[in-house]
Amino acid sequence: MNKNEIMILTILILVSFIFLFIIIPLLINLIKNVIEEKIKKKNSKNLGSSSKIRLINQLRESVEYLSKTKTGAIITIENKDNLDNLRTDGVKIDANISSSLIISIFNKHSPLHDGAIIIRNGRILYAATYYKITRKSIDNKYGSRHRAGLGISEVCDATTIIVSEETGEISIAKNSLLVPIKTNEFQEKLLFFLND
Repeated sequence: MNKNEIMILTILILVSFIFLFIIIPLLINLIKNVIEEKIKKKNSKNLGSSSKIRLINQLRESVEYLSKTKTGAIITIENKDNLDNLRTDGVKIDANISSSLIISIFNKHSPLHDGAIIIRNGRILYAATYYKITRKSIDNKYGSRHRAGLGISEVCDATTIIVSEETGEISIAKNSLLVPIKTNEFQEKLLFFLND
């Protein structure tokens, strides 16, 4: 082999090495990232209209009962922001949403009644989970559930429903605001906040 052939062979080996150990792994990572991003976008899409109607109906039924019986509750509906790093504790349930399940969870004798439930993609994902409470100064009539609901609304785009154990009053926390809701307006207001 002459010098030119050796040089060409060396360049071919070097190019092959670069292609195999640098370019191919970069391409694999790029493809993997694109696929993961598509999955994230698919998961963060708004619920379909029939799923949203079912979600709202099940929530209305449960909140009406919880309000009437003065059973405290905090229910968070995840939007685009993932709540996994914004909560502590909790029991993973991953169950279809139903008013009877929500009512059972918040029953005063249930071991899961303290803390919040998180709804993701129309399913009850966690129960008995906790959030950091708001640092805002709010009216003394609001307890720890309201402070937690307001706290989570300050750090993400979720919608949180709170039922007061003392009064049975219903509130919705969203975008750092706590809004009292009348029972007969609940469905309409919840739809508004979910579309916001």
